[in-house]
Amino acid sequence: MPPWIYLRGLVEFALSAGSRPTFILGRSYPHGVWFYFPVLVLLKTPFSFLMLLLLAILAAAVFKKMKPQGTSAIPPGMELHWRCIWISLVVFSAACVLNRLNISIRHFLIPLALMILMLAPFPRILALLREHYAGATKVAGATAFALTLSAILTAVVAYPRYFPFINILGGKRPGYLLVNDSNLDWNHALPVVEHFVLQRGIKHVLVDDYGFSELQPYIPEATRWNCQEPSPADGGQWAIVSGNLLADASNCQWLFRYLHLELAGGSMYAFLLPHVIPAAGETGGPPLPKDYRYFGGQSFRGKDMKAIFARCVDDPRQLQPTMDEFVAAMQESQKNAKK
Repeated sequence: MPPWIYLRGLVEFALSAGSRPTFILGRSYPHGVWFYFPVLVLLKTPFSFLMLLLLAILAAAVFKKMKPQGTSAIPPGMELHWRCIWISLVVFSAACVLNRLNISIRHFLIPLALMILMLAPFPRILALLREHYAGATKVAGATAFALTLSAILTAVVAYPRYFPFINILGGKRPGYLLVNDSNLDWNHALPVVEHFVLQRGIKHVLVDDYGFSELQPYIPEATRWNCQEPSPADGGQWAIVSGNLLADASNCQWLFRYLHLELAGGSMYAFLLPHVIPAAGETGGPPLPKDYRYFGGQSFRGKDMKAIFARCVDDPRQLQPTMDEFVAAMQESQKNAKK
């Protein structure tokens, strides 16, 4: 492929790809922000791995400063491989930072894999430094070994709650106030919800999920619910709400005034609603319409996009009417723009 074609596509992707509102560190933004992925790496990567990267960088800096003549951290014949790795890391990281579609750390997986590969010369660097810093290299080697074991232990302890994983840098703040989207929940916890329902003998449960799944195969007792628009008939029932809908894609922190339980590591929460739900805008009640928040930060003719998609998932016959409605709205918008 001619290099200019690749570079043109990369620039177009980075600068003109779709943008949507995002949420990070408890704050909503109307578009993607440059620090989104750096923050996610700091929060969702095992802390021991971050320390291992820092240790490797320090060792490389020392090696570069006093590099013995004729030695290299890169074995002979591997120079091109190393160059490809670090250039790819720079290019992919820049593309992610410049792109305004900030919804998940999964979009940063290639740079994360390249970071792991960048650790490859670390053992060789320690070996080459041993002659000059025998004691320091022993400590560094033992530290690296301990950090590696710690990273493995972190993965074992976190299993299977990898979606909502936040390392110690998150402090005591819950995940729903730090990250968004599939960094926290993507309907992977529905089987956990069903276990909760069966364990408590609940015959009917209200579920406000985040992804686009048919609920009944996972939770036969479930009814779709909107945590921003409860009805008086919902009083006294259990409601399960995605963590993403508490502060980001909906405004439902009012539920924390009532008995609540964390499910699946904070991916979802179970709430026991009061028998009488206060009116919208009142203390302990849901928000007023003016304070609603929406999935993806957008609504369509006053309707939450999540609710529109869920209607199509539950009843495929709604796909065509929904598409027709979108097309009509687009055509109307184009006509108004020409006037």
